[in-house]
Amino acid sequence: MIPVPYERCHYMYFSNNEHILRDDGGPIIDLEGKVVGMVNNQINETFLPSSILHKCLDSWRKLKCIPRPHLGMTFTSIKLLDPIGIERMRRKHNIESGLIVEEVSKESNAEKLGIRKGDIIERFNGEYISSTIELEKMLLDIGNDHFEQAKRLNAEIDVQIQIFRATKLCRRTRNLIVIISDCGEDIIEGTYPITTSLRR
Repeated sequence: MIPVPYERCHYMYFSNNEHILRDDGGPIIDLEGKVVGMVNNQINETFLPSSILHKCLDSWRKLKCIPRPHLGMTFTSIKLLDPIGIERMRRKHNIESGLIVEEVSKESNAEKLGIRKGDIIERFNGEYISSTIELEKMLLDIGNDHFEQAKRLNAEIDVQIQIFRATKLCRRTRNLIVIISDCGEDIIEGTYPITTSLRR
């Protein structure tokens, strides 16, 4: 069984407000006392690893902004599924890593491209991807490279993604138009009717 936060012994974190009994997050340290990231309990116990925090700080120091492509999707890693889910993906689809699409933002370019909840993103710009941390590093690198060359935000660029659709048992590679922005990305919930007009 997956342990609750207080049963997890591989890391611990401290609240930044000792007067409130409810923990609101703080730095995460490993068993050797090194800070490995931060957690924010106000947003579904969000974890930010140190490598991402350093990239963001470096961008801010160098560019005075943190440019990042907005994909219009949220993901969960196949590696974070329970062991039965991982084994099922391996046996049924011969897939051991990738990102499962959790949400697609309404009227986003991802939705227009036909990406739906449950699709699996296997490659991003030609590279295999297995975790959201790897994806975030790639997105920050793309944003930095673009901004250093073009010196502007809110520009559209193409990224290439390889998608596996489990319902159709097919793979396809598509170019997704994304916007480089230094604002937070909002995912707008929507419903996705099944139509025959979408290109598969």
